[in-house]
Amino acid sequence: MNCKTCNTGITNTHKYCSNCGAKIVLDRISLKGAWQEFIGPFFSWDNNFWKTFFNLFTKPKEVLEAYIGGARKKYFQPFSYLVVYATIALIINKIFPSTEVADFTNGIKSGLGDANPKAPKEALESINIIYQFYSNYYNLIIISSIPAYSLLTYLTFKKRDHNYSEHLVFNAYIQANLGYILIASQLIFFNLIGLSKGLISSAFILISAIYGLYVFIKLYQLTFKQTLYAFFRYAGYIILAFITLMILSIGVGILYAMTIKTS
Repeated sequence: MNCKTCNTGITNTHKYCSNCGAKIVLDRISLKGAWQEFIGPFFSWDNNFWKTFFNLFTKPKEVLEAYIGGARKKYFQPFSYLVVYATIALIINKIFPSTEVADFTNGIKSGLGDANPKAPKEALESINIIYQFYSNYYNLIIISSIPAYSLLTYLTFKKRDHNYSEHLVFNAYIQANLGYILIASQLIFFNLIGLSKGLISSAFILISAIYGLYVFIKLYQLTFKQTLYAFFRYAGYIILAFITLMILSIGVGILYAMTIKTS
């Protein structure tokens, strides 16, 4: 018989093709088999997903270097790993919508109304839309920020011989792993215990910074002195990026205000 993927000759005793590595499936499709195929990637403790998740905490250097070094099947691919996280995050947000959006909006309306009874309705609606979008799609905002994070880490560790594309891989793994932790934290501390989502998000910012630094310490085997240097350099780039973003935001706001006045 031949492999159905690459047509290489194989025997009935083979479980995987020696040429392309594809799994040899001899059984017909059944409900049991289809179910096992579906849940296998997520609930089998010896598969790439869980190995990737745990090793990114215990052996991050091995995971990151394995992928960029060409061992693409050893661990879950970074961008697939990210897509799985984004999908789970969207499902969780639909199942457990945040009530804090309405509470925040009502508080803003009350505060602005007391301070300025003539506050424009459009301004209140804009604040509502922005906060609602941020709250509902926080996870996707983090994903969309990966190119920016990657640029910052690339500039911080530019002398370490990893290019920008490789830093995209590093940060995809890092942000996805942090995302899974954030989802679990929200389910436990927000939905079950009832802590404020704002408090959880604030704590998570600190956790993200510590974990990101930890991964790069392990990856580059940084000394304490090198770690401090990298930290302050990275912080400097973040401050510079923040100032640039603020200037751009002010510029956009001025242009928007001028457009409103002339219309």
